[in-house]
Amino acid sequence: MASPSIILWKNHLSVGVADVDEDHKKLIKMINRLFGAALSSEPQRVLEGVLDELTHYVIFHFEREEAYMQRLGCPFHQEHLQEHRHLLEAVGGFRVRLLAGKVGCLKEEMESTLRDWLIGHILGLDKKMGEFLNSKGIF
Repeated sequence: MASPSIILWKNHLSVGVADVDEDHKKLIKMINRLFGAALSSEPQRVLEGVLDELTHYVIFHFEREEAYMQRLGCPFHQEHLQEHRHLLEAVGGFRVRLLAGKVGCLKEEMESTLRDWLIGHILGLDKKMGEFLNSKGIF
């Protein structure tokens, strides 16, 4: 049986920048994998590994977006950076609690935070960023 998905890629999530859209698709797959690992009876170390992999890819993706915005002088670059930092702080908090064995409702919190943040971020600032990048010839 396939793992359940908490996020599905749909075309309305496209920001119109190919590599950013591909990153978002990969992030969605990774979040769904994390959710599947959280629901499974796999050892905690598996969940930790998936969370670490997601964290590394999130950092890579954020660096890509931030480089575009900085290079092209995006007027809302700082606001975007703050949202990125907010997610990284939340994910770091998840890791600390997971390593301390304070799982409790952590799985549900990870699910809702990651899903809600990513969808809200894509439909908000990332769409705005996509329009700005498109205006500068980046597709």
